[in-house]
Amino acid sequence: MTKYGVLLMVLVFFSSGQLHAYQSEDKLKAAIIGKLAKFITWQTHNRDEFVITVLNNPFDDLLETLYKNKQIKKKPVKIKYINDIKELSATHILYIPHISQRELDTILGSIEGKNILTISDIRGFSQKKGMIQIYFVSQKVKLKINHDVSKNEDLKISSRLLRIATIVENEAE
Repeated sequence: MTKYGVLLMVLVFFSSGQLHAYQSEDKLKAAIIGKLAKFITWQTHNRDEFVITVLNNPFDDLLETLYKNKQIKKKPVKIKYINDIKELSATHILYIPHISQRELDTILGSIEGKNILTISDIRGFSQKKGMIQIYFVSQKVKLKINHDVSKNEDLKISSRLLRIATIVENEAE
């Protein structure tokens, strides 16, 4: 085998490992979204189903697969996908993928006071008035929570979840 053939095999091997790592992170994020709900109490949203809304779906069909025939808070799970915040209807959780800071500010401003738990993996999300930021350190899931925002939205976060998370404050404006 030539030098180039060996190099190509090494590149394919490492790139497939990275792809697997990204797929694993997406699966973890998808699972965490529902797990976090167990530690949250919504003061409103007395609906017949538990609604998770995802903006610009980064998960393909992971959420449908994961939550098919499952319940959260003793309610069947309904997954909704939207491409624009104007499409948002009543929901318990809004997952926000990587977007621009301007878009994030617009989205968070438009849902203020609607009792919606916001979750994202955007760097600095919780400091920018998002509620729960998911991130990975040494292949371990970590959480940052903006507890002040959740209280302002009338969401109660369990002390058990708060103990394992890093609590952050809003960035100074």
